[in-house]
Amino acid sequence: MFWRRALSVVVLMPLILLIIYWGDWLYVLVVLVAMSMMQVEYCRLAQHFTEKLNPVMPALLTGVFCLLAYFLPTLTRSLPVSAVTFSFFTFVFIYVFAESIFRAKVDGELIRVTLKLTGILTIGWVLGYHLILLRNAEPVGRHLIFLLIGTVWCSDTGAYLVGVAFGKHKLGTPVSPRKTVEGTIGGLVVGTLIGFLLGVSLLKGTLSWANAVFIGLLLSVLGQLGDLSASLMKRTAGVKDSGDVIPGHGGFIDRCDSLIFSTPALYYYWELTKHLA
Repeated sequence: MFWRRALSVVVLMPLILLIIYWGDWLYVLVVLVAMSMMQVEYCRLAQHFTEKLNPVMPALLTGVFCLLAYFLPTLTRSLPVSAVTFSFFTFVFIYVFAESIFRAKVDGELIRVTLKLTGILTIGWVLGYHLILLRNAEPVGRHLIFLLIGTVWCSDTGAYLVGVAFGKHKLGTPVSPRKTVEGTIGGLVVGTLIGFLLGVSLLKGTLSWANAVFIGLLLSVLGQLGDLSASLMKRTAGVKDSGDVIPGHGGFIDRCDSLIFSTPALYYYWELTKHLA
C-alpha cells in the first residue's frame, strides 16, 4: 500500500505543482474536475442512506460555486459581495427543497434534502469556492496553496508513517479505529514543522514566525479533522474508500478530505492577518 501511495505521489505531484504555479483557467479547470468527482463519490456514498442521488445537478451547483469565486472580482465591481454569494446560497436551498417537493414523496425526503445540502455546501462552497479564492489571493496566492497542500499532505503522511512505525495506543474513536495517538501526534508535529518552514520561506517578510507556527499547527489539526469527517461518512456507509481512481489513495474524497476545513481556515486567517508581519 505504501509503495502504491508513494508512486502516485511521484507521478501526480509534479503535475499538480505545475498547475498550481500556472494558475488561472487551468487551475480552475482542475478544481472543477476534482470537485465534480468528489460530488459523484459523495452521491454514491449517500445512497446508502436514501434513494439514489443523481449527481448531475449537485455537481453543476458545485461547479458554479467554483466559478463564482473565480469571477467574484468582476461581479463585485457593481454588486456587493454579500448580494452575490447569498443570492446563490438562497437558490441552492430553494432548488434542494423544490426538487424533493416535486418528487411527490414524503418518507425519507428530509434526510435526502439534508444529504444533498451537505454535499453541495461542503464540497462546492467550503472546499471548491475557497480553493479558488485562496489561489486568487494575489500576489501570494500560489504560495498560499503551496503552503496549504505541503502542510496538510505532509501532516497526513507523517501521521501514517509514525502510526505504522510506533503506533500502539488507539485514538479511541470508532470513526477510524486504526488511527493511533502516536500517529496523530506525529502528524501534528510534522505538519507544524513543515508549515513553519514553508511559511517563513514562501512568505518571507510577509508572515511572522509566530504566525507561521500557528498556521502549521492549525492546518495540521484541521487536516486531521477533515480526514476523520470523511471517515465518519464512509464508516457510516460501510465502505473503506470513496473510490478507486488514485492507486493507493482511493478516490478524490479520500485524497482531498484533509483540505475541506483547512482551506477556508487558511484563507480567512490570511485575510484577517495579512497586514501583520
